[in-house]
Amino acid sequence: MTTNKGASNILPFIGLSLQVILLLFVTVLNGIRTSWMIHGSLLPVAIGEFAIGVCSFVFGILGYYQTKHTTLSILVVLIGLFISLLFVFVYLLPEAGDPPIIQ
Repeated sequence: MTTNKGASNILPFIGLSLQVILLLFVTVLNGIRTSWMIHGSLLPVAIGEFAIGVCSFVFGILGYYQTKHTTLSILVVLIGLFISLLFVFVYLLPEAGDPPIIQ
């Protein structure tokens, strides 16, 4: 039985590109992000950031087991885990007696 390694070689790069998109969204395109928060709701922005973190984490794990790019896969996994934990820290934990942003 043969496996298709060509499609699995791209998984860490997909996770990395998702992380770059998130980085651009938080830095360069922050005006759009804050406009969505002010005029709409915080929830879609927060869930979008969390989804990018979880997806990049999953792509890194799958890429680690299916490809030769182990260093890149480990880096993508660690950054994806950091993004997911940052979501919990920023949006779900209370701060100085204030309730959490997302309840």
